[in-house]
Amino acid sequence: MDRSQIVGVWTGSGGARVDLRADGRFEMSGIPRSAIRFSFVDPPPGNGRLSGSGTWEPEQLGSVETDTVEAIDLAIDAGGSFSDRSQMAELRVARSGWDPVLYFAVNVDKWYGFEVSKSG
Repeated sequence: MDRSQIVGVWTGSGGARVDLRADGRFEMSGIPRSAIRFSFVDPPPGNGRLSGSGTWEPEQLGSVETDTVEAIDLAIDAGGSFSDRSQMAELRVARSGWDPVLYFAVNVDKWYGFEVSKSG
């Protein structure tokens, strides 16, 4: 995916939304709990939907001179559904081009996860 395609609002089923802003910040809401791999012992309770914000960073394919992005790292701040800043999430590119799709990668043994599509 071209780096210029990343910034914007991405939406998924059930009202899920990820807003990746040009300033390197993001906000997300309505994300299924199963879409985030938790690194702490006591994850948020229940099987509901999560909200939060933080910073995003693209993972570039090859050298830094290329504009091609293969994944986006989300560093989640404390607030919303998250009690501390220890959580990370990863969005990987499922499809680029005219109708781009990203997905939350939660399992290294499973290629796919919860997907979000670019809005507008």
